[in-house]
Parts: sequence; C-alpha cells; structure tokens
Amino acid sequence: MVEWLRRVYAPIDRMIGEVINPFPAQFKALSADPYDDELMEAFCSYLETSSRKMERVKTLFQSLPTPASARGFGLSVYHCLSEVEDALAELERYTMGYVDNYLHDGREMLREAKQRRKRLQDERRRLDIL
Repeated sequence: MVEWLRRVYAPIDRMIGEVINPFPAQFKALSADPYDDELMEAFCSYLETSSRKMERVKTLFQSLPTPASARGFGLSVYHCLSEVEDALAELERYTMGYVDNYLHDGREMLREAKQRRKRLQDERRRLDIL
C-alpha cells in the first residue's frame, strides 16, 4: 500500500491541487468582465491546462491497481477526481454560452472537490498510523 500511496496517490493529490487551488483567482479575474476576450481567453487556458492535468491524473490512477487494504480510500480518490472532471466540464459549457448556471455549478463542484481532497489528505495521514 505504501508504494501505491507514493507512486499513485501523492502525484494525483498534487495535480488535483494544481487544478483546484488556482480556480478562485481565475474566477475572480473572469468576474471583472466575463465578456472581455482576454479574460475569457485566460480562463479558457486555465481550463485547457486543467483538463490536460486531469487526463494525466486518470492515466496515473489506472496505472496501478488500488491495494485491497486501501479500496475505500481509492474509491474516495476516484470520487474526488470525478468531481473535478465534472466541474471542468460545467465550466467549459459556461465558456460556450455564458449561461451562469454552468459557472455556478462548476464553482460549487470545485468547492466540493476541495473539501473531498482535504478529507482525503486527513485520511491519508491516518493510513500512516496503521
């Protein structure tokens, strides 16, 4: 299990953080004027970079089977990465038609993913104790 945590979970956690953590600043910048082409281009660039990271996350998650002793933890990791992917899809939909519901839903999904990630980090620390 230690090997899986080091080779799979640790890089996944880092990359998910690289998607979630910049979002508030990206959102705030876009909020200044969502119809400004430069601001929207920067936001779309963030989404594209984030989507590429999530592709690497999925590949990494599938690279090694989750150890039986960490199945529940692995399932929680999967739910977190799914939440981030769904959020990015909603935010991408927003860029295509400026429908505020997509922006709101994507923002809420990322907020939930951030909370899931925090719970995963707490659970990961407890796994060290076992």
